[in-house]
Amino acid sequence: MTAENGNWREEIRRWIRTSGARVHLMGVGGIGMAGVARLLAAKGLAVTGCDGAAPRTLAWLRSCGIPATTGHDPAHLDDVDWAVFSPALPPGHPERVAAESRGLPLYRRGQVLPVLAESWKTVAVSGTHGKTTTSAMIAHILRACGADPSWCIGGELPPDGAPAGIGTSAWLALEADESDGTLAHFAPEIAVITNVEFDHMEHFDSQEAMIECFRAFARQAKAVVVCAEDPEAAKIGAETGGTSYGFAPGADFRGEILEVGPAGTRFAVRGTAVALPLPGRHNVLNALGALAACDRCGLALPAAGAALASFALPKRRFELVAEARGIRIVADYAHHPSEIRALVEAAKQAGAARIWAVFQPHRFTRTRALGAEFPLAFAGVAGVILVPVYAASEPPLAGGTSEDLLKHFWNHHGAPAELAKDLEQAAVLVAARWKSGDWVLVVGAGDVEDVGPMLKKKLSEE
Repeated sequence: MTAENGNWREEIRRWIRTSGARVHLMGVGGIGMAGVARLLAAKGLAVTGCDGAAPRTLAWLRSCGIPATTGHDPAHLDDVDWAVFSPALPPGHPERVAAESRGLPLYRRGQVLPVLAESWKTVAVSGTHGKTTTSAMIAHILRACGADPSWCIGGELPPDGAPAGIGTSAWLALEADESDGTLAHFAPEIAVITNVEFDHMEHFDSQEAMIECFRAFARQAKAVVVCAEDPEAAKIGAETGGTSYGFAPGADFRGEILEVGPAGTRFAVRGTAVALPLPGRHNVLNALGALAACDRCGLALPAAGAALASFALPKRRFELVAEARGIRIVADYAHHPSEIRALVEAAKQAGAARIWAVFQPHRFTRTRALGAEFPLAFAGVAGVILVPVYAASEPPLAGGTSEDLLKHFWNHHGAPAELAKDLEQAAVLVAARWKSGDWVLVVGAGDVEDVGPMLKKKLSEE
């Protein structure tokens, strides 16, 4: 049985209601898949999983009592009742092929999570940028205000790096991913749309197709919360009677920045002053979206705003990896020009005088489509070290390589750039340039995060 079966939603409901049913997750080391595994286990299913890498996530799953194996093997499907696969696994993957040949019920992650979410009153956060931080803020506020939600978020949340957890209330804070179009399967209590900027060219053949996916998501929600700063999100909000947030005078939750500094940002909304311990205008927008959503959950704004004073970002979101001799190394998941621009501005607000960046483009399709936009996103950076594209299972694509991206840096007025052959060489090149007071941003959604520990080691050796 394939994931394309027209009755898949009702089939998944039956499986979730079958306590003790054995389900295997292929690619469970992915942060989104790990969260699904945790929610399925909470429903009383016998969950197993495997992945080729991701030891950190696999260790977390094991700590939750979920057997998670390193490596793929069709034998993992023995005695399994049904299976779920990650969007990162291609059609010819051995475990997928084995499941299909055995007639095992097999579903996509993006099919299972929307059905799982029906068990809660779900606040689902979507958007090209900011959805991990915004959904983490919502979970944090609900917890701090005593609502004790469950959560399933595409990031490692402090203090223990958990991407998912089970609370005692009816609420679920969830990150709803648009990358493969399965966002349209969700029908949440509250839908939050942070922005709708064209991305995921590997799935959507046009910007309009992507916008329609968000429209479907909003139409199926009981309440909609949208960012007024984003034109497409604002249109969807107007179509659905949604609550808006942002800095514009007409926003329902209109924010006004009162003070910015290295320690964070103070802003006001609806007469309530909020101390946000994060730099960056984009994080104020994330906070406004979280506060607007929590208002729809019935929380009082003063209490919700006060809760944000103790909020900490998920891993790889403006994460301080190391600091020594006046040099700071910060890792961030930014991989779209708009995200990189916001990251650079946040670093400047936090006190960065001179910035170096190691950037790993994510996907050949995105690099080809947005290549000309990346140089200006790094404007004001002293130098950018490019490393080879993180393919994310894509084949190489002409015009989408790091060599192609380097040419865009030569042709546009952005930051100076050069190409490293690998992560190790990138670390060497940066360490040869830094001086006391410099910041190094380790930027990208792939394994570029490994540069952080390399640079930390070099700092300790000097």
